[in-house]
Amino acid sequence: MHWRKYGVLFTLFVLCLAFNAWLYGSLVREPEIGPALASSARANAPLLHTYIALGEPLTAHTGSSGQRVADAAFADAYPSIMASPATAASQLFTQSQGPLRGLLVLLYWATPALLVLALAAWVLRSRPTHLMGGIRH
Repeated sequence: MHWRKYGVLFTLFVLCLAFNAWLYGSLVREPEIGPALASSARANAPLLHTYIALGEPLTAHTGSSGQRVADAAFADAYPSIMASPATAASQLFTQSQGPLRGLLVLLYWATPALLVLALAAWVLRSRPTHLMGGIRH
């Protein structure tokens, strides 16, 4: 089987997108910070809002497993989010120091980067060239 770069990059993009949708869709289901995070993301963070919009239907089937992962990364930011709900989207990443925070921030930004790389690899893919036309009789 021949692996193409754009296929691998696109697969990684889809996996990162699914993970982010699951995680942030689950985080919005938190009773204390979910509504504040959803409204703040809608107004100020289009990428986070995209993850939330894609993840809400997904989290209806997965339960609270994503909430536990999000709590491990962002739980120390919850008090500042409840104190200032208008800036919840930015506080989620700046006020948290959880053990998974760095990995989740990396995956948050890896998704659009992988999309750009996959599209660039697809556009710049090598194509078979035919230097000479077929011989006509």
